[in-house]
Amino acid sequence: MKARKMFAVLGAIVLTGVVLAGCRSEEQGRITDYQPGVYKGKSDQALNTEQLRTLRHRTLMQSGTIKPTGGGGGGKARRDVRKPGGSMIDYGKLNHRGRKQKGS
Repeated sequence: MKARKMFAVLGAIVLTGVVLAGCRSEEQGRITDYQPGVYKGKSDQALNTEQLRTLRHRTLMQSGTIKPTGGGGGGKARRDVRKPGGSMIDYGKLNHRGRKQKGS
């Protein structure tokens, strides 16, 4: 009889935990009525010109290109590109560092 009561109490505790977990604040107000091709979320904020410039610069640096047209490969390394802070980028040193990191 004692074991039965213990299982009943544990079952009630687990059930209460499951019900309360479904009531979390981040679960409230979410979209449940889905329609294909229709976005019902919050609209995005427009980026200002400084944010766009920074984002384009980061994209170019991550893509491994120097120019948006796809330059940056082969030939003499460009040394006339400026960092956002205004100082020059020494691509010769940068390429040397990359080769050392690759182990070649």
